[in-house]
This record gives sequence, C-alpha cells and structure tokens, in this order.
Amino acid sequence: MLAPAPLTEVAREGPKHEKNGKSLEQTRKVALIATFFPKSRLTPPNLNVQATASSGDRDQYETKATRPSLPSYVGTFTSLLAQLVPQLDYKSTQHLTSHITQSTYTGLYQDLPDFSNIRHDAPIQDFERRHGLEIIFDVHPNASGHQQRPLLLALFDMDSTLINEEVIDELARSIGISDAVSAITARAMNGDIDFATSLSERVAMLKGVRTNVWEDLKKTVTIATGARELVSGLKKKGVLTGVVSGGFIPMAEWLKGELGLDVAVANHLLEEGPTADFPYPHLSGLLDSNYPVVTPELKRETLRSLAADHAIPLSETLAVGDGSNDLLMLGTAGLGIAWNAKEKVQTRAPMRLNGNSLADVLYLIF
Repeated sequence: MLAPAPLTEVAREGPKHEKNGKSLEQTRKVALIATFFPKSRLTPPNLNVQATASSGDRDQYETKATRPSLPSYVGTFTSLLAQLVPQLDYKSTQHLTSHITQSTYTGLYQDLPDFSNIRHDAPIQDFERRHGLEIIFDVHPNASGHQQRPLLLALFDMDSTLINEEVIDELARSIGISDAVSAITARAMNGDIDFATSLSERVAMLKGVRTNVWEDLKKTVTIATGARELVSGLKKKGVLTGVVSGGFIPMAEWLKGELGLDVAVANHLLEEGPTADFPYPHLSGLLDSNYPVVTPELKRETLRSLAADHAIPLSETLAVGDGSNDLLMLGTAGLGIAWNAKEKVQTRAPMRLNGNSLADVLYLIF
C-alpha cells in the first residue's frame, strides 16, 4: 500500500499536538519517494555501496568531480510529477547504485492525495516504457526521506520467489506428469482458476510419488539470486522473517533452515505405506485435513496474526510474492511487492518489481 500508513495512524489518534494553532497533520511534511530501476540493470554488485545525494545535507561531503551525474530522466520525471501532483516539491536525488536512482519529493501530509494508484496512471506508465524503467513509489513519514523505513516483519512466498522452481511441478516431474500439473499451476498462479480447487486437483495427481522425493528436491531446488542477501540484511536489522507458501511444508521447513527464517507456513500432504499398486512409501494424493490449506486468505491472515502477536503495525510489514494467491497478502502489507510476477498479478499488485536479484528489495527499505 502506497498511502502513508504510519501517518494515517497519527491521524486516527486525532490532533494531539499543535504548532502555531495548527494540528500535527496540518503541518507535518512527508516524502514521496520514487525509486527508479532500469529494466536492463545488472545484479546489484555491492549492497554496502554508500549512496550519494545530489542535493541536501550530504552535498558538503562531495565535490563536483566525485558526485555522479543525474540520469537524464530525473528532470523529465520531476516535471511530469509536478503536473500530476502539484502539491509536491522536488527535494533531492540519490544514487543507490550505478544503476538504481531514488528521488524524493515533499509535501504537506494533509494536502497529499492517495498515491495507491499512481503507478497505474497512463502518464507514469508511458514514462516507464519510454525510458525502460520500473518505478516504485512509497510515502515516507519523514520528510527528508533519508531515514530507514520502519520495518519489523517480512513474509515471502516460496515457489518462484525465494526459490526458482515450483515444487509441485517438480514432484509431478518425478512421475512423468509434469506437463499436466504445470498447466494447472500456471493457470492458478495467473488467477485464472481458484487456487484451493487447483491445489486439490494437482495433489490428487501426485498419488504414488515416493516419500523420499523431498531429499532429492533439496539437492536440486535452487535458492533465488539475492534471497540470502535479502534475508540476511533484514535479520541484521532485527526484522522477523518468514515463508508463507501454497507449496509444501517439507520444502518450506528446509528453506527456513537454509535462509535462517523465523517462520514457515505451508501445506501438509498425507503419506501412505506400501500398497499393491505402490510397493513403497508414497504420497496419498490428499492434503492433511488436520492443517488448514494455505489459501490467499490464509496468507493474508498469517501476516495479520504475526503482526498482531508481535505488536507490529501493518504499516511496518513487507510481503513479496509472484502469484495471484499472494495478492491479498501484498495488499495488506505496508510494502507489498510482486516480484517477477505473472502479468495479471503485476497489474493488480500495489507494487511490482522485475529483476535479477531479490536483493533489490533492500534498496526500498534501507
């Protein structure tokens, strides 16, 4: 959600403080931060690169010779934004890396519109196409825009997000039915069919898969580029992290251990002993009814309940996923990012980002 959630909480509390006869929300300035990701960028080489600002307090530490030149699109974008949101004033631009740039604009909180749909505005989308950019907008409660965004909880989808594969498709591959299952998976992730129904249909097709398949998958599944760096960066800041997956708990628990996550939520499959048809331990083709199915609603509820259990405002949460079953979770989080997502998901998600490394997400937080 791109609206300034931390400040809406202040507004709900009422004008407790006054300045020159005006309430806090009438005088406080906030920052709209636009982060520009070139579509052709390389994997970020070093997350410890010190950002340099083109204006503001950091200028005193720079010389004209050392300060990187601003990308040519910054001025054009600033002019465009001035037409769309005249209440905003340009403040500064900083270089996060040689590829990624971030501009800050400020305005009075009470005067700002709801920015939740700004990226869907035709002029913005046309600008992105013409300049080969993806822009993520965020409203920061601090007008300087240089303080870290408050973040205490981060949840991630697993398949095609933290890992590169769809585990259910890999299970199907082990018994030679990958094409049939993959076709259903693609439709479910794109939102063309109900997720819970599609999951039951696909799980039924897995009857007979050997139970030792999980150990084989742990050797072949690949963790997404930048996932380790992203989780490590979050944990260093004390952020509670977890995976919430429509996949299966053996792989979610394995991934939790590999990345050092705090929470793993996923579906549970029933297993059977040897039978006449399958003379070895195997999957039964059924979900374990003792555990809830991880539907889109459960993903959202997991985010809400974890936040409530740890007294974390939803505005200080992050969610990242790629499928339509992630949309409810993405829309509830303070920062909800569709990562390399299906086309329909990118259109509907509050934020979308495509790239080579999940570590890019760190540039939106720190």
